[in-house]
Amino acid sequence: MTRTPWGRHKPLSISEFDLLIPAPGDPRMPEDRHTALVGHLESELQLASAPAALRRARLRRTAWIGVPVAAVLAAGAMVPGSLHLGEATGDGVRAGGHRDTRPLETPNWMPLVPGTTENLSSTVDRIALAAAAQPSLTPRQDQFIYIKSKVSFLNVTNNPDTGKVETRIMPLHTRQIWQSPDGTKGFLYEPDGAIGDLHPDGMDLDDGPHSSSDKRHSYNSMRALPSDPDALLKRLYQGGKPGNHDDDWMAFKEINSLLSEQIAPSATSAALYKVAARIPGVELVPKATDADGRQGIAIAFTRGDSRHEWVFDKDTYTYLGQRTVLVKEEDGLKPGTVVGQTTVIERAVTDAKKELPDGKHL
Repeated sequence: MTRTPWGRHKPLSISEFDLLIPAPGDPRMPEDRHTALVGHLESELQLASAPAALRRARLRRTAWIGVPVAAVLAAGAMVPGSLHLGEATGDGVRAGGHRDTRPLETPNWMPLVPGTTENLSSTVDRIALAAAAQPSLTPRQDQFIYIKSKVSFLNVTNNPDTGKVETRIMPLHTRQIWQSPDGTKGFLYEPDGAIGDLHPDGMDLDDGPHSSSDKRHSYNSMRALPSDPDALLKRLYQGGKPGNHDDDWMAFKEINSLLSEQIAPSATSAALYKVAARIPGVELVPKATDADGRQGIAIAFTRGDSRHEWVFDKDTYTYLGQRTVLVKEEDGLKPGTVVGQTTVIERAVTDAKKELPDGKHL
């Protein structure tokens, strides 16, 4: 195969992934690792063909894509990441073909607080204890996990009137999702999100949008995770090696995906947080603010020009929300600019999709 300098060839098509993934051999690559690499390459190849501004916006939002993390923790992501819901279109035009006239906000900014590893282990121990103390919801296999949250994300558009790129933040808006314990069925209702144009009445997430990799983040898969810390850490790395920054990021993101819009057993969520402290690159941010303006601390990981933070109450160590903060100047935005945030409002178990915790329906 002849190598071509980057930028002088067309991006590989999805069907060419197998050229980049090692073929099964001796030793054989673990199946989970193979699946993870395929998903990672798919995202990178899709980004390669996107407009530059949109690529930067998506890279900043890889970790969360407008989804609440650790939805179960402290009595309180991601629609599976393959759906790529809520992303900016990059062209200033909504899916219906008309100009996007929805209000946008100037990104929040505050002086960037440096992360540190000092007191990381003891702080995570307190977070784990707070998570373990919360009562667990246990859905039956015929029920649905319901998560209601408020989300906001970066929006990068090209203004067709001025030709200028505009970078703003979508206002906080409500998002509701239902998912079956096995991860094969679900429903999303987010009329004020980017998906609202195509699905103003919500959209089914049954079977089709799901892949085998998505189901590993289901409630059933969560319950099957090993309790031994070493075995759990190995599972999170999916064949990767601690100390390799990309593998460390994948492990951190795996915890994020496992706990996003989910109601993990309390002991499981506590174990996942304790293991997170063992991932190289994970830091403690001693001062952070959630989407509702509540002050707290954060457990964070920095990749590229952004830092992804899980925010907790500084006194009770209960989960508050999450945010993504720039650590380098980008698109004229200063370090400390919040380019994504979310807060969980309610978690419950319902008997059907579109059923609300009070028994009413959408």
